[in-house]
Amino acid sequence: MNIRIKYLFLLLTASILFFGCFGKSDSDYLTVHMIDVGQGDSFLIKTPEGTSILIDGGSPQYGDDVVAYLKREKIQQIDYLIATHPHSDHIGGLVTVMNEFPVENLILPEVSHTSQLFESFLDTAFTTNVPLFPVKKSSRHSLEDEIFFDILHTGVHYGSHLNNWSVVLRLTHQEMSFLFTGDLESEAERDLLNQFSSKKLASEVLKVGHHGSNTSTTPAFLQVVSPQVALISCGINNQYGHPSTEVVNRLEESGVWIYRTDLQGTIVLYSDGYNVWSHQPPVNLDPISSSNVKPSFCGFFVNGVPLLTAHIIPFKKEVV
Repeated sequence: MNIRIKYLFLLLTASILFFGCFGKSDSDYLTVHMIDVGQGDSFLIKTPEGTSILIDGGSPQYGDDVVAYLKREKIQQIDYLIATHPHSDHIGGLVTVMNEFPVENLILPEVSHTSQLFESFLDTAFTTNVPLFPVKKSSRHSLEDEIFFDILHTGVHYGSHLNNWSVVLRLTHQEMSFLFTGDLESEAERDLLNQFSSKKLASEVLKVGHHGSNTSTTPAFLQVVSPQVALISCGINNQYGHPSTEVVNRLEESGVWIYRTDLQGTIVLYSDGYNVWSHQPPVNLDPISSSNVKPSFCGFFVNGVPLLTAHIIPFKKEVV
């Protein structure tokens, strides 16, 4: 009898833990996917109600990989496609993407480029009837309840310096904000600081500009944005030395947790509007037992598979 009672107790406890921990799926949260496209950028954002945003698509050779990833994530259409600027490591894969998925809105900078790839990119947008929206001013786009993104536009003409034309997007999910800066460099960072208040720029998560190059993420910009998580997309042992040791040190000295595709592959962040967590710990978390970033063994389902450990970032909210 005692053995039977113990067995029933253990079964009940296991059931409570399982259904308590895994009662939700990743579709209940906003997710930000930093897709590993080598030396390039590609970010997928999915909202709880299914709105999808794709920011860049890596180089042309990664187009099929991005398409395959989107299909695994059950993407059927792209509501907002953001081509941050005309360089091949950002728009190259988007030609393949536009041929595979219907796109509701294509947002891009109001700058042209003479490369054959950019012409092919525009031709594909026209032949697939994708509506183009060149950025001419700042704008807000509401997605669903308490989720929206702002396009932050300085209005400055940067000539042939394509990196500084990068479309800047700030995504807000209740109390959490994510800032995506493309390949923005110091000059354009300074223009953002001059034209927008710290409240408009401050974000818990920063997509580090220009793959972590020392041309970007200046001390002044980092101080105002004040991120607690940094996302760096770059290739393994790339020829440019990205990310710069100077930038990595600057982030670490500011107490920022860092995620990198060259060291970790694709990274997914989850947000409930008040917390952000990931399936992987930050690269500069060593050892985890001495950090205030704690692994939780109470997870949820990701595409039907239980996520056993979630590394939760303890954000410190401050009035800016």
